[in-house]
Parts: sequence; C-alpha cells; structure tokens
Amino acid sequence: MRNWRTTRFWLLLGFFLSSSSSELTGGAELDVAVENGTSIHISTSAGINTQCEVCISQVCQSSVVLKSDTRLNFSCSQPENVFTVEIIRDIAGRVINIEAKEYNAFKKFNRIFIWNLKPTDTYTIHLNFSRIGLRQIRPTDGCPDKHVYTITTENVTVGRFCQNGTIKIFRLRNVGKLSLEVSGGQTLSTNVIDVSLGVPSESLADIHVHLPESSSTQDFFTPNTFPEDAQTSWTFTVPQTHYADVHILNHTVPTCLQPENIPTMNYHWLLKKPLVKPLNGTQPSEITGSFTLAIRNCKMSRPSQDLMVHFQISTNERTQGQCKLVLPKNQMLQIHVKGEYRSTCLLRLDSVRMYTITIPSGKRYVLETFDCNDDDLELTVTQTIECKEWRNCASTSFPLTFNYEHQCIPGVVKTITWHLHGPQNSSVELQSPPDGLRYCPPEDKSKSILLLNVSHLNPGIIVGQFSPKGTIEKIQIRESSIAVTASVTGFSDRNLATKPFLTYSFTQYISEHYIFTVSPKMDNPTVLATPAWPSGMKPSSTVSWIINTELTSNLKFRNVSQTKCKEMHTNIAVQTIRSQTMVYSTKKDEKINDVLVPESFYLNMTNCKSPTGAFKAIMEITLPDNTNNLLAITLSIVGIVLMIITAVGIWIFLRKKKRKKALPVSVCNPNAFLPGLHGIPKTQEEDPYAYEYIDDTLVYSHLLKGDAENEQCTDESSPPLPDRPLRKSVTECSEMIENELYGHTQGESTASGSPKSPIKPETV
Repeated sequence: MRNWRTTRFWLLLGFFLSSSSSELTGGAELDVAVENGTSIHISTSAGINTQCEVCISQVCQSSVVLKSDTRLNFSCSQPENVFTVEIIRDIAGRVINIEAKEYNAFKKFNRIFIWNLKPTDTYTIHLNFSRIGLRQIRPTDGCPDKHVYTITTENVTVGRFCQNGTIKIFRLRNVGKLSLEVSGGQTLSTNVIDVSLGVPSESLADIHVHLPESSSTQDFFTPNTFPEDAQTSWTFTVPQTHYADVHILNHTVPTCLQPENIPTMNYHWLLKKPLVKPLNGTQPSEITGSFTLAIRNCKMSRPSQDLMVHFQISTNERTQGQCKLVLPKNQMLQIHVKGEYRSTCLLRLDSVRMYTITIPSGKRYVLETFDCNDDDLELTVTQTIECKEWRNCASTSFPLTFNYEHQCIPGVVKTITWHLHGPQNSSVELQSPPDGLRYCPPEDKSKSILLLNVSHLNPGIIVGQFSPKGTIEKIQIRESSIAVTASVTGFSDRNLATKPFLTYSFTQYISEHYIFTVSPKMDNPTVLATPAWPSGMKPSSTVSWIINTELTSNLKFRNVSQTKCKEMHTNIAVQTIRSQTMVYSTKKDEKINDVLVPESFYLNMTNCKSPTGAFKAIMEITLPDNTNNLLAITLSIVGIVLMIITAVGIWIFLRKKKRKKALPVSVCNPNAFLPGLHGIPKTQEEDPYAYEYIDDTLVYSHLLKGDAENEQCTDESSPPLPDRPLRKSVTECSEMIENELYGHTQGESTASGSPKSPIKPETV
C-alpha cells in the first residue's frame, strides 16, 4: 500500500517538476525528467562493493544511462551512499554560456556535472571563470565548499581547482572537458561559465591568472601525466601596486632523448627579452607587470619518470610614494615615465595609471608612484612670468630657476621653459652667469649637461642655443615676449635645478634687433652665428656683437650665405670702439674676407628688406697666443740678470785676488809732473807712480801730527806750477784732498783751489 501511495504522489508531481526526491528507502521509485542534449549516468561509486542495484522497468543493474524521462527504482534503502550521478552534456562548435542545473532527486548523491567541449577545426576553447575565479589544488586535495572543478584537454588532466581563486581563463587546445564534482547533500552553487572559441595555440593549455591586489601566495602544478613534447603556459597579470616572486617548491625531471632539451622555465614579458631558468635554479623575483611562464616537456627515453613541477607565485606590495599638492599659478608640469611599458616604475594620477601626466596650473592633484627612482621619471616644467608695469620691473633682475625643493615629486628635471612677458615696447636682456655662455650650433657634437634655447614666442623663431662656460656675457633682444628653455641632457643632481640659469630684465627699446656682448679668451676660439642659424635672418633685421678685448682679434668668416636683394644689399661691417675706425665693410657681390682687428670692436650685420634666399653667417674669433713671446722675454731677462750677477762675481773675485798682490802704497802727489818738462811723459809699461790704491792715512797723516811736523811740511814748499792741463788722475787726487781739508762739496770746481805747497810723497 505504501509503495502504491508513493507512486501516485510522484505521478502527480511529475507534471510540474523535472525531477523529484524521496526519502530513498528500499524500493523507492524516482521519475527523472532529462533535458534535451543531456545524459545522466548512474553507476556504483568507485571502490564500493555492494548488492544494491538501480532498476528501470523491472530490469536491475549496477549502472544505467538516462537520455529521456525515466522512472527509477533502487533495491537498497540508501542508494546515495552507493551510487554516483554524472550529468553529461555535449557542446560542439558553438559559443554558449554553461551553467550547472540542480536535480533535486539526486541532491543527496555525489554528483558530477560534465561538459564535453568539441570545437570545430583547430580552434581553441576559452573557458571564462571571471565571475568566480579558480585556484589550483593537488590531485588528492578537496575544496572547502565541496565543489571541485577538473579541466581536461586531449585526455590530459590540466588540473583540479576550487572556487574563489585568481585563475580567470583557460584556453584549451582542441577537445576539452570541464567537470564539476559536488558532494552528496551539498547544495549546488550555480555559476555561469562563458565558453567561446579562439585562435589556435601552441600550448596544450594556457592559464590566465590575475594576481590579487594584496600580499598573497598561489600554488600551480603542471598537468598530470605531462605528454611528451607538449607545452603548458601561464599568463600572470601582476597588480600595478605589487610585484611577483616565483619559487619552485618541488619538481621531477624526465630522462630526455636529447639532454639539451631538458625542461626549463621560460619567461616572456612585453617589450623585454625572454628569460630561461633551469628547474633547479633561482627563479625571477620582483616582477612587475604581466608575464608569461611556459614549460615544455621533452621526448622522453623510456622508462622515465614524468615531468612534474610545483611552483608558487607570491605577490608583495611595492614601495609607494604619494604627493598631494596644488601646482603653483602660472606653472604647468608634465611627468613622463622613461621606458613606459618596459619600466618597473608605476605612476598614477588620481588612482589612474599613466605613463605621461600633464598637470595644469593651479590644479590640486594626488600623485602616486611605486618603485620609482629619480632616473625613472622625467619632469618638464613650463612657467609663465609677466611684468606688465614698468614701475614693477624696469630696473629689477629676476633669476630664472625652478624651485624643485618645494615639490614632493621624484624625478629628474629634463626641461624647464620660461615664457617671459614684459611691458609693451620693451626689450629683454639676458645676463649670463659668471662663467658666461657658449654658442652651440645645432651641428655641434660637444656634450653639455645643460643647453639653453632662446626663442621668440611668436612666431617661434629661434635666437640661438647656448651652453654654460663661454665668452658671451649678455644677450639683448628687441622683443617684449620671449621663451627660454633649459634642457638637461644628463644629470641627476636636483640641486642644479635650483641654481639660476640666467638673469633676465626688461629694458627700453634697443635700436638693433639683437645685441650680443662678448669677451673672447685666448684659450679657445669664440664661435658666433647669426640668429636662427642654420636658418636665415628675418628680413630687415639687424644684429650687433660688441667684442671686448685689448688684444688683436682674428675674425674669421667660416660660413656666409648671401642673398639676392631687390633694393639695398646685405651688409657686414667691422668698426673699432675706441677709435671709431671702420675696419671692414662688405659691398655687393664682394667676397667675404677675414679681418684682423687691433682692439675692441663692433661686428654689425643687416639683412635686406626683401631677400631671395637666406642671409646667415657663422664666425670665429681667435686671439693671438702670446705665450711664446712672453716666454722668450722672460728667458732674456733672466739671462741678462745672470750675466750681470756673473760679471759682478768675477769682478769681486779679481779684486780680492789683486788685493793679495797689492803694489806699494803712495801718497797722492798733485805735482806729478815736474816743471821744466816738455809735455806729459809717455806712460811706461810699469809706471812706478801707478798704484793699486792710495792709503788715505798716509795722505793725511801729516794733519794728525804736531805743529813741528806741520812747520816742517811748510818749509818744503814748491815753486808755482805753470798753467797746463792736468791729468785726470791728478785732478781727482786734488779734489779728494780739498774735500777732506776744506770741506768742498761734490760738484764744486777744484781747478783753482789746489794747495800752494804740494805734499811731498812719502816712501813706504
């Protein structure tokens, strides 16, 4: 009676339910409605030895296959402990969404939902698990929610997976199978899985993983029974704010027919060179951005163990910097990541990743950087400076500098541009730093860490390009608005950005369009060029160079391009400053010659009104090298001094030597020549009255004696001498006597002051 009532109950409910359940006691009957294209396999679970059977129309057996609506009956009271239910569906050559559907009649049974995937031709099958995500587990492990996914392709099990993981997409080569195991009594978690077809792939399976934006660890395994000469790959997307490390926890290597084909870890990333690492080697760490890891098996030599690799991907948060500021007024900032996709530096503005960020003036911004060094970011600054009223700027100089220290932005200042706007009808004067500026033609290959580009704002005509350490002291431009751009070619010292590159001021209108003040040096030639070189000067424009030097300058015209003018022709003139002498002036169709200028001078150039062609010139000023002349003069002076010192030394030496051989001393006798002698006696070879020197004590000793001796000297008076010329020696002797006796001063005459009584020479 009970079975009949149960049968009537299920017959009534069968019209409304596709499946139903009972207490599943002995002899229970089930009516199961099978969906079109679905087959249900009921079989004894593996490893269970039982007498319980499933019966259809009084035919009982250990397993049945249902392809249409069927009434079931079990011969045991608890068939859920004996049988496993497989719900199989075939999907071929189309794109659909698959979803597991619960059968209440089998809710207490262990259920396996299977989808056989059979694409047409050679397309790959894409399984999208983005809604739930999967994580890989070991072949023997289970899942906490008792839902285990198994993915198979070409009869190779790719792996077993649990829900709520980081694996989002599987790309399977050719035929594949997806299965979901749900334990008995567990409510089915219904999830939609997108299935699509894709282009052929080399890999047996390609697994796409989106690592989380938090510190985490993920395990991955190669397929069970890895086929020979097959490849499996993983594509990892690393969060912007994190980096990934790869570690191999366990591996087995097969015996390969060709040892050089032993399996390796092959890494690929965008815009970078591939990297190959052995299985027993250290794997990459601190990986940023997306990368692909591929493992290929070799052709094995049998018998051999299978290839198995268990590796782990861990993510860690990157070093973060944050800058919250309001950009100053009249300033625009652009930040660029060097290398872009190849760089590990991450730049985000208001949580959006960018490789180039432009921040306008006055904007409040939140800038984030991750693992960014100063060399990773290039800063471009544009600053506008205005001075509209003369009373505010007429006599004031302003340094051009970018106060980098007030910014919290990492990076290197690559370019700074100042837009200078002065009062109407004003001129801009640029004062060079103390070491001057050097003109740099575009073709100049010299490497300078800093280049200054001076140009007009409208229409953007370039005045010239300059670098530090030169001979140009000042640049004057007849324009109220100009642009000065400082380009840094290679420095990492941010203090350089705080130093003034130039000092500018606004002055009254000047007569020429351009005036350059230059002070050449002897060590290097000074190169000058017309504005806008290698382009020509503007029509009717004038340029003047004030060359300050006290030496003779050699002015060379290295390259001059003339134009054809309808009216007045172009002009090149050289005029000295002090003497106002016109040293050189060109005429129409005249060949340009080099000029020697003896002093400071003006070099003026004027373009004609309507030129045909480009009027341009590049010059070189050199100063004579006086190093050799100065050296010769110095050596000559030193030689003369040495000669004088040598001569004096020789004279002192000879004098000392003669003193040792001194002749007899004699008193100077003013009456050297006796009266009556006709003329002066001829000098003998050895004049008996020629002495080495005269001892003054002997000459004047009679003055120191008593009166008697003085009287004796008085009695010996000599007759007066006749008037005749005196010998020089006698005159000198007389002067010496008179100076000592009578106090005559030098310069007084002694011709008439000789004593009446000559002093008789004493013999020694």
